[in-house]
Amino acid sequence: MLSLKINDIKITMAHLLLRETFDEFLLEESKVVTFAMFEINGKRNLNWYDDDEKENQLSVLLYWGEARDFLFDYIKGKKTPEYMKFSLKASHKAAEKILAESGVFSRYLSEQPDLYLQIRYEKGELTMVTGITHREFTMDKTLDRGWDDAIREWIRTLKISVEV
Repeated sequence: MLSLKINDIKITMAHLLLRETFDEFLLEESKVVTFAMFEINGKRNLNWYDDDEKENQLSVLLYWGEARDFLFDYIKGKKTPEYMKFSLKASHKAAEKILAESGVFSRYLSEQPDLYLQIRYEKGELTMVTGITHREFTMDKTLDRGWDDAIREWIRTLKISVEV
């Protein structure tokens, strides 16, 4: 697990809310507090979809890209939200993009753990916290460190300044 304090809040929020940077992540949940608390459970309501839409093998969770514009519309305005939390899970495509050059991608493919990234804004500070859930118990932290290092490198390529 890695906790990063983000120095470039505006740049990071632009990547999160205005660009497609995080669109391939899955949204587990979000919570935004402005004049009222607004929460989204990222679990897709399959009953809402038509049969032909369901044939497209919809993911259980929403993609960030499906919720991004909706959340941006809620957040935008003259006042900064009091609190925001976005819990994201890397889809296979997002994991491949981030882990491709990490040296642990083949291990990711064989073990198939869940890779997480939580983005939280509170008291004027923005943080990102990584996490990983293995399918089976393991003492080996190679993949955990690989995910942490790959996220750190990915954030660097986005030109986001962080403190560990």
